Amino acid sequence: MGLTKNMCELILSAKHKRHINLDKLLMVGRQNLHLSPNHLAMSLEKFGYPTDNISKLLNKENTFADAFFKEIGGKDVQSIDASDYEDATIIHDLNQPISNTYKNNYSLVLDSGTLEHVFNFPQAIKNCMELTQVGGHFMGIYPCNNFFGHGFYQFSSELFYRVLSKENGFEIIDVVLFVDDLDTTFYKVPDTSEKYQRIEFKNTKRVYLYVVAKKLKTVEIFKNNPLQMDYSKLKWNGIRDKVSRKKVPKQTFKKMPRYFVNLTKAFLNKKAVDDSIHFKKPYFTEYKLK
Repeated sequence: MGLTKNMCELILSAKHKRHINLDKLLMVGRQNLHLSPNHLAMSLEKFGYPTDNISKLLNKENTFADAFFKEIGGKDVQSIDASDYEDATIIHDLNQPISNTYKNNYSLVLDSGTLEHVFNFPQAIKNCMELTQVGGHFMGIYPCNNFFGHGFYQFSSELFYRVLSKENGFEIIDVVLFVDDLDTTFYKVPDTSEKYQRIEFKNTKRVYLYVVAKKLKTVEIFKNNPLQMDYSKLKWNGIRDKVSRKKVPKQTFKKMPRYFVNLTKAFLNKKAVDDSIHFKKPYFTEYKLK
């Protein structure tokens, strides 16, 4: 559980670009800072914060993110975990329902590396949603692609579009994919419902999924179980995506971009292809932090 340079910058961007309120912040699992003091200084400077306090925010004796959050405006920074080994504020197993004492209590609930390790994901995400106060935000950063063996789960963007929906009292603000490299490019991912078809991609690097949603009101969460869009909108309601069912003319392959030709040759030759994400329009557009 922890925050890298890119993750810190996404949080800093959300505070300024999306006006996220950090007054009462709850970390799902007590987060650590997984970046160098130099990179932390670069990230803070990018968003106009002073950098003369870096040694107090991140040092060998203490890598917890609490001081970082307080530096950028967090007034009351808490954490929740199933164990007390990292001195979390609240000790609770997220596989189990949360106490009413903590519901609707936090302006930001942040998960960066916890829920993929919790077996009962529906209950765990429900807890996070219930912990968030009306007008507050839920923010998650999760393994999306090529994380086999890391946790119980890897997540798709559609999962969060269906879970953090207006039916469940939330509204999605941002869904972003990124490879956690220095100077990476962030890509905004639309809702599957915009195209009435699945959005898929393949790559060879680890990809993270960043999600931000605002809580609009308190409702009964999961009164109806979320359904994947093509089942709820297409097959079960009789709507058809005629375009996706058309056969691709043979001459189309003669016009394949050179990248795909090379990729095919590499596959046939059993060569490793070190691609990044290679998102293509119309589905993916670049996401600017500022």
